[in-house]
Amino acid sequence: MIGHKIIHLDTVDSTNNYTAKLVRTGQIQSGAVILTDEQVAGRGQRGNTWETDAGTNLISSCYIEHDNLSVDHQFRLSQWVSLAICKVLERMHVSAKIKWPNDIYVGDKKIAGILIENSLGSKGVNSSIIGVGLNVNQVEFNVNRATSIKLETGNHNLLDAILYAYINALNEFHVLLHQPEELKKRYLKNLYRNKERHAFLVADTQVLGKILTVQDNGRLVVEFDLGQIQDFDIQEISFVFD
Repeated sequence: MIGHKIIHLDTVDSTNNYTAKLVRTGQIQSGAVILTDEQVAGRGQRGNTWETDAGTNLISSCYIEHDNLSVDHQFRLSQWVSLAICKVLERMHVSAKIKWPNDIYVGDKKIAGILIENSLGSKGVNSSIIGVGLNVNQVEFNVNRATSIKLETGNHNLLDAILYAYINALNEFHVLLHQPEELKKRYLKNLYRNKERHAFLVADTQVLGKILTVQDNGRLVVEFDLGQIQDFDIQEISFVFD
């Protein structure tokens, strides 16, 4: 059960780093959640940093051990967590989409990011540290394409309530890890710009195309205007914004 233990910190470099230290010293059990008021060296996808004002947002990591998760299926974790965050936002009357692979967007603005770090063994994925940053009450950002629940709804929210809603959503959707067809169906239904014609940046060249699907291994499949269909890893393609 996720959330059976919650460790609340005042400040930390990164909740994922702190969780990893607990794992190395055997001081954490599967399902434990690390929460912090302030994160001073948060990390995101592609080596990006995650900036947050102290005490305003949900900054957490969850440690999960797996019984039988193939390396080929580890993208299911991104799908699972992304859907859980979208569910939390839906309950807050915020309509969100999943920007491939696992950023959460409201319109063209980012409201949450996910960083999943897996430990691999001979039988597959042994465990995961799932870091999440969800903008809740912050109203000013150093980047243009960012938003928060408060900016979207005008309401101030209790961080504990958001945390428990997130934990409940993780537990609710956990069963989908073993229902890959349903998991993928829901993920694609919530995918940002899915089946829409937009510009992408590929090899420093801007090209027009549309997302067709996401492969089970997480690679993005795009059909370009000239008719060619290609699949990409996260480092190979990026979205172009208007």
